[in-house]
Amino acid sequence: MIIEGTTRIAASPEHVFEFLADPTRWSEYDPTLVEATPKERLTVGATGIVRNRRMGITAKATWTTTELEPPVRVTQYTRGMGYELTESVQLTAVDGGTDMHVVITLLPTSLGGRAFVAMSRGIVERDLLARSQRLRTLLEREAPAAR
Repeated sequence: MIIEGTTRIAASPEHVFEFLADPTRWSEYDPTLVEATPKERLTVGATGIVRNRRMGITAKATWTTTELEPPVRVTQYTRGMGYELTESVQLTAVDGGTDMHVVITLLPTSLGGRAFVAMSRGIVERDLLARSQRLRTLLEREAPAAR
């Protein structure tokens, strides 16, 4: 399953990238995030653990940063129970800010994961839209518009 979305943000690609590369800020735009470790700035090959709470259930997954190209791309691979997910964020400078294009690829890794992935499209699409809108609001509040 592949899900994509683009959000225009009135902030420079550098500012958007710095926010995305800082795990201490992830919970500011993802209210499902309970915990993310480690807290250090992302580097290629960095790994950690995230715990998210949805519908009363807390799920743990591991993540690895697979691409980090300041200030244009961040790609992370996440593996949880029954699935693997790759989220790639491409930042493009545009008049007045940045276009943030996100591509999420979600694949099952088990029989139970097949059911999970099959039922997840709407949830993943809504989550991507909500996270992107929260991120835009936060960044536009923090940074002057790019010129």
